[in-house]
Amino acid sequence: MTATGAAPTGNETECGHDAELDRFARQRLIAGWDQDRLARATVVVIGVGALGNEVAKNLALAGVGRLVLCDPDVVSVSNLSRTVLFDRGDVGTHKAVAAADALRRLAPSVRAEARVADLVSGVGLGELGDADVVIGCVDTRRARVQLLGRCALAGARLLDGGTSPTGGELRLRVSVDEPCFGCTLSAHQRSVSDLPWSCTEPLTDELPAPSAIATTAVTAGWLSATAFQLVFGTVPSWRILSIDVDDGRAGPVMITRDPVCPLHRALDGPLAWSGSSVEASVAEFLAGLPDADEPSTWTSFALPVRCRRCGYEPSPGSDLAPPGVLPCPRCGAMLRQSRSTRLRDADPGLRLAELGVAPEEILPIVTGGGQMTCHRLRARDTNAQGGS
Repeated sequence: MTATGAAPTGNETECGHDAELDRFARQRLIAGWDQDRLARATVVVIGVGALGNEVAKNLALAGVGRLVLCDPDVVSVSNLSRTVLFDRGDVGTHKAVAAADALRRLAPSVRAEARVADLVSGVGLGELGDADVVIGCVDTRRARVQLLGRCALAGARLLDGGTSPTGGELRLRVSVDEPCFGCTLSAHQRSVSDLPWSCTEPLTDELPAPSAIATTAVTAGWLSATAFQLVFGTVPSWRILSIDVDDGRAGPVMITRDPVCPLHRALDGPLAWSGSSVEASVAEFLAGLPDADEPSTWTSFALPVRCRRCGYEPSPGSDLAPPGVLPCPRCGAMLRQSRSTRLRDADPGLRLAELGVAPEEILPIVTGGGQMTCHRLRARDTNAQGGS
């Protein structure tokens, strides 16, 4: 209470100190808690639906300094029963943007960055490797496998979570050599492509798993507590933790390393720092490389439509699109869209970001002598807060 007996105004605490300076006073009393270290930490959250919402909220309220939120999807009405950071006015808004905006209101000290993109285009390998921890809150096997592979390439510590109607599961991989979720899958399961489910466009043969806020909150609490341990330098003894709310139990699950699991491959070759950011044009990036070097992207990009028989190229904005539907007006051959990962095939004037290259990506390059090297893009010049 204040000296007048009125309720605190919000600028004071029970100790009489400035609220912003002392808002974490109760946490500072926890043995082993390091608030300053937490304020310097960066956590990447992949997937900002129900589970990602709850995790991001917990981390922001606790005082994590920087949160990178990556999700390509938009808020739907069905999200609102399980997401504290969204309200009715956010329906149709990108989840990452709505969540970042809410977090800044909820915890003004947090630097919340929204990445409206899938994992490969949203968060570069450099950012994954630099993060104190990467937290996966995705909802398909394909997305989990992709995240495992990316984190292995970057040497990033991955904490992956998932929920069920009666509980949840946490999967931790601190070192690329450790057993992982992929080791529990067959080769066929690791290779099956199941596109991430969108709340607005459900797949005909794959409906979303049932989910409720109760198990989401419990699983998110475990994920948050484990993330704090990792930030403070403590590594849990378990690598998979199963939570059963109905039985009131949580315990470790033992797994072994599958020697043929491909999700443990780190980047090969020496690492060099590029003078270009993701905002540079293809021509600007290539200008910093020897002519014989062959850089590649991690995801393919579309090439200009060109008739393979006669060489005809539709003008920009032509009504001949989409490719593969209409014949070439000159020779009658079917116009088809080609794709490539070879950076020298791209339009020199396009920005790397326009090709789906993520901020601070590490691009593989084969030198003229046949050696593999890697170039890390520098941080972009513009402030990334609030957008991709």
